[in-house]
Amino acid sequence: MRLLHLVGYRGNSAEFPENTLPALRSAIALGVRFIELDVHLSADGVPMVCNEYQLARVTGADADDTDLSGAQMQALDVSQTNIFGDKFLGTLIPTLTTALRLLQGRPEITVFVVLGRASVARFGHDQVISQVVRAMRPFRSRCVLVSKDLATIHTARTRADYPVGWILNSYDSHTRLKIEAFKPEFVFCDRELLPAGNRLWKGPWRWAISHVTEIDTALDLATRGAHFVVTRNVRSLGEAMRAHAAARAAHIASITTANAVSQGDGISRAEVIAHVTEENENTVIRRDAGPRANPPTRTDNAPRSAAEVYSVEFDDESLRRARVN
Repeated sequence: MRLLHLVGYRGNSAEFPENTLPALRSAIALGVRFIELDVHLSADGVPMVCNEYQLARVTGADADDTDLSGAQMQALDVSQTNIFGDKFLGTLIPTLTTALRLLQGRPEITVFVVLGRASVARFGHDQVISQVVRAMRPFRSRCVLVSKDLATIHTARTRADYPVGWILNSYDSHTRLKIEAFKPEFVFCDRELLPAGNRLWKGPWRWAISHVTEIDTALDLATRGAHFVVTRNVRSLGEAMRAHAAARAAHIASITTANAVSQGDGISRAEVIAHVTEENENTVIRRDAGPRANPPTRTDNAPRSAAEVYSVEFDDESLRRARVN
């Protein structure tokens, strides 16, 4: 069995300013168990939850030419008035330490920490990773270091001993050779880079596909080998997954009842379940329970919220039939 998980892109960034505490809190409240956020080092080396382009929009400076201390960055308003108007005025950039405190008492949540290229270019791999790892230390088992730069994640793996993810800039044979040689634990790829209909490259890594908004797209990606879908639309995609789960649970209950009746009364299963639709019979959606992506590995004993987002489970036969059809 294999699960397809939902990842909140910069928190619930469809409804709140991205990479902010309100966006992260909302994603957690909605039941998201995987969150992606960006980290940029301030001029004095403080890991801040933002990216260089977000910072450039606020300051008006070039993306690679911001020279603000951590204290100065924490005073910047990132309420995205161009999208949300005045609704979130006064929303500020948090430090990575502050953002990760939201994980206290939530051992089921994993955070993909994306390291900014501008920070690496300015400070070097070692210093960026050292500062970020120091902030992540209390939540080590729940963090994955991610970057577009292969040298950065190689350093993260060898010097910090963290699971890593590589964000692809292209999906071609040259990139495939790099993945097969390095074998990151996670591979992130924009949906638009993928050739239509093809299976994703197999390996020990787990695929996370970005910019997914619809459940049909998510299910299609699962048949192609995806393990995660990354979305801004946490609420709408989560609700679609829950609705799909409810329909499947009712269908499975009908199948179970039909089997029991047919065995007891000696009539055919087909006669008993004639009223039950056979659509999607091989797809099962259930709550996302148990240890998560490996690594990190942990035991999940946290209580579940009523609004918890679901994951989609496939078996090999489901995948085979999906490819045939």
